[in-house]
Amino acid sequence: MKFMKNKWFIFALMWFGLITYGLLRESSPDGVSLFPYFDKVAHFLLFFCQTWLLARAFLAAKMRVPYMSLWVVMLILAFGTECAQATLTTTRDADFWDGVADMFGASIALLFAQKASEIFTRQSDEKKA
Repeated sequence: MKFMKNKWFIFALMWFGLITYGLLRESSPDGVSLFPYFDKVAHFLLFFCQTWLLARAFLAAKMRVPYMSLWVVMLILAFGTECAQATLTTTRDADFWDGVADMFGASIALLFAQKASEIFTRQSDEKKA
């Protein structure tokens, strides 16, 4: 239960709401973006942040980060959001490369989480010594 009250987990839930809203809202008809491949950068950042927040919740609770499980959950979320965009919206389509950007973001976040876990473990060991 302590994990569920963890501020990082709460942030992850809020971020999930933002992802859901952002990926399932109808896009503007003019299709203007800030720069080429802006949507891929947005997908990368959305999934990077979601994965980092979840991993950070485990680290804050002093629990082992389930790297493979988180990666699989993000894969399911990426697939699900792309399917939802194709079926639940009229101005969006499923895009394989959006899914690749999603998973690249999640993978990089998990690498950061692994490094952070090593740092936290080292700091904890130094405090004990």
